[in-house]
Amino acid sequence: MKKLQNLINFFGDIREGEISIADKGFDTTFLTWLTAPKDLNKSLTLQMALLLPLTDRAKGLAEITSENNILELLEQLEKNQNNEADFVRFINGQESRDFYPESAVYIDKHRQTIFKLFKEIHSLKRTGWLNHNVKYPESVAEHTYAVTLMTLLQTPLTIDKDKAINMAILHDIQETMTGDYTPEDNITPQEKSQKELQAIKKIAKSLEKPEIFALFEEFEAKTSKESRWVKDLDRLDAVLLASYYDQKKRAPQTLLPEFHAYAQKSYICGYNFDFVENIYKSINNTCANPE
Repeated sequence: MKKLQNLINFFGDIREGEISIADKGFDTTFLTWLTAPKDLNKSLTLQMALLLPLTDRAKGLAEITSENNILELLEQLEKNQNNEADFVRFINGQESRDFYPESAVYIDKHRQTIFKLFKEIHSLKRTGWLNHNVKYPESVAEHTYAVTLMTLLQTPLTIDKDKAINMAILHDIQETMTGDYTPEDNITPQEKSQKELQAIKKIAKSLEKPEIFALFEEFEAKTSKESRWVKDLDRLDAVLLASYYDQKKRAPQTLLPEFHAYAQKSYICGYNFDFVENIYKSINNTCANPE
């Protein structure tokens, strides 16, 4: 139970503040995903981008997740030990050894589209929390970063982690055009899917990244282990944050029972890995036996 509470606290705390850790993490990770040079190890580069904002919390995160390579990757970043670390520092506006003209040209060409997307995704608050009158609710950018970070930290060996991370960082960017739909909205699943696919197609075209549409289409169709895994982590993130908001008394009513029930009902599972299921069981036990 202590480990679960630490996880709840960690993933809640990174979304606190006017410019949160998760806000900064989304920008660095998404821009890295868009612009990483082909000669770099993109998997390593993205992992470093995800971890960069967590330098001060690295030890605690390593203890919570038992992922010891977190400290090693952050040391590489801090000491600028390889080209991947150097590029992430470049994207983050830190001093780097090299200049990356191909990436700089891409950013300059698509600057208007990229920074409009950043503005929209940071200002868009998650509808589920707004509907429950949560004070200081997370943005879609913060949620996206949290889900992507959890994907990095918890994906089992039976799933392609790199592909899952790519899906996670892209899974909600269509909301910058459609808004954040919830199950309570007056829209059918078919209409929602159609609107979101149209939006993501426009984003992919404007950024000249056709893989954005392909990854999102697969994610929505739930046709692969990776897409189903990220779907489950997407819902789990809302459950953890509902618990965090309850503990902070951020809403007039208790949030966890409703969000937990919906997530459990929608749980896909089947990965021979019970991380998500174990959390749901722990929450069930807590609800049944409150202190």
